[in-house]
Amino acid sequence: MISMSLFLVIVGFAVTALTATATTVLKEIAWHELEERCKAANKPKLFGEIFEIRGPMAIGCGVLQMIATTVMATALLYFFIIKPSGSAAEVSNYIAVATLLGFLLLLSGNWIPWAIARIAAVPFLYRTWRIWWVVSLAAWPLAAGGAVLEEAIARASGAQDTNETEEEAFEDEILSMVSEGEHDGYLESEARDMIEGVIQLDDKDVADVMTPRTKVDALEESISWEDMMDFVIKSGRTRIPIYRDTIDTVVGLLYAKDLLRESLRSKRRPLQKFLREPLFVPASIKLDEMLNQFLHGRTHLAIVNNEYGGVAGCVTIEDVLEEIVGEIVDETDTDLSDDINRLNDKQADVNGKIHIEHLNHVMGIDLPDHDEFATVSGLIMSQINEVPRSGHEIAVGNVQFNILEATKREIKFVRITVLPLP
Repeated sequence: MISMSLFLVIVGFAVTALTATATTVLKEIAWHELEERCKAANKPKLFGEIFEIRGPMAIGCGVLQMIATTVMATALLYFFIIKPSGSAAEVSNYIAVATLLGFLLLLSGNWIPWAIARIAAVPFLYRTWRIWWVVSLAAWPLAAGGAVLEEAIARASGAQDTNETEEEAFEDEILSMVSEGEHDGYLESEARDMIEGVIQLDDKDVADVMTPRTKVDALEESISWEDMMDFVIKSGRTRIPIYRDTIDTVVGLLYAKDLLRESLRSKRRPLQKFLREPLFVPASIKLDEMLNQFLHGRTHLAIVNNEYGGVAGCVTIEDVLEEIVGEIVDETDTDLSDDINRLNDKQADVNGKIHIEHLNHVMGIDLPDHDEFATVSGLIMSQINEVPRSGHEIAVGNVQFNILEATKREIKFVRITVLPLP
């Protein structure tokens, strides 16, 4: 018959392995796979229940693991040391207990949990979550005590106002995983930039990306048909705000395709008859919400109002998407190859997307043109392995680059200075 101490060793080992596995699974599980598993089982609400209690579950598993490990160690000590008698046996038993305990802790606290977490994390949590829900309820006093202690330490250190929110911590975790994936070769840098751009959409307002009112192509509603056609053709815009008296009173949007359709009519209608309803948004609206309105409102341009109700500018779906994918160049944009402002024989301000071959020809220089990059921006970033900030200076051969304007993902404008050859 198995003695009580040996029975406690077995139970302690089993509970330690189970709780350690649950803790590891909660850290490593792909939550979207669990969500798909719940949907496949016709239990879509179950995922929300599990996800909501993941914090208390982790605390409860940690506490139960600590108790089970203590029981297992105590039972081992009793079974091998306290129960036997004799000094010689006591020394050998100490060595045996230390070795066995180390092996059991390694097996139950590391090998088994990691194996299950990597192979069957979703099935494990799906089938055992009720156990951990009960454990989390039993451990709530400890969780409350931990929260009180955390608040006390935060107040004592003066850091309570700078703590990250759960959402910010989650975003940081994603970015950390993405950076690790890029470092390991699983993600291209462009994919990393796009993921980062999506995550950071809620950090920017439309005011950061909009076209200001001074640069908005707009028309007064009383304009003649001929002047309106001429303006649309020259501007190349597909959507043009129409205002009454001043630009602060936008009455509609003119779509170029509607203008073309109207021009084919035998009898043209007044402009007001085929204007589209404009979408007005505040300058403080976040980019993620703006993108959502564009996608669900079936419109690609919005009028941005300032705090006084006037027009601050306009924003397009392209402006928002460029925060994710970078600069989008279409047929109406200025040819970048001509975007070189010569200051003198040795100096010029250029667009970061200028092709090196063209710049070499215009400036009479010999910058390297590599297979991995073809633009000034690519050359600079290949030298420093990052997107530099405005004001950063770097020299390549006898050419000095001064970054005039840059965002988190691209170099917009650079000042080129040709230095004397050594």
